[in-house]
Amino acid sequence: MSDLFQQPSFEYQETTGYVSDSDTSISHAQFEKRRAGQVQDTILSAISATETIGATSAEVEERTGLAHQTVSSAIRNMELDGYEKDRSRGKVVKLRTIRNGGHAYIATAFMSEIPASQTMEPSVRRTSWKKKLAEVMTEVESVLHYPEPFLSNHLRDLIAEVRADLEN
Repeated sequence: MSDLFQQPSFEYQETTGYVSDSDTSISHAQFEKRRAGQVQDTILSAISATETIGATSAEVEERTGLAHQTVSSAIRNMELDGYEKDRSRGKVVKLRTIRNGGHAYIATAFMSEIPASQTMEPSVRRTSWKKKLAEVMTEVESVLHYPEPFLSNHLRDLIAEVRADLEN
């Protein structure tokens, strides 16, 4: 593995990501986890080779022969691995540069060579609608014993919060 690469990035429940109620998705995630180190090293090497120019998912796919989903999910995992807002970045960093409809990414090792204004924060992690619904149901169940006026106010606030989340 390259010097830039240390260990695979598993930012989704210690895997590369899966749909929790799909046996085939879970099975595929286990397969992807076994090969993640080699795949992510290949992708990071392809991105690193571009130095400060960066590479889009499509460009990495072309250079490596890997499938789009493999490349895009690996980039996302590496982008989030070690990322803390205003403190640290992942193994790759998104650039403002867009080529052929996709953002370019650089290896974190090259960040000092470009202005910070050319970089972007990772896209916000989205909560699945099932997870959000489960959170809402738990919240509703937790307030059922409240006195009626307080209950109706609390439920109105909860509904407003969920609607606002759904609009984002």
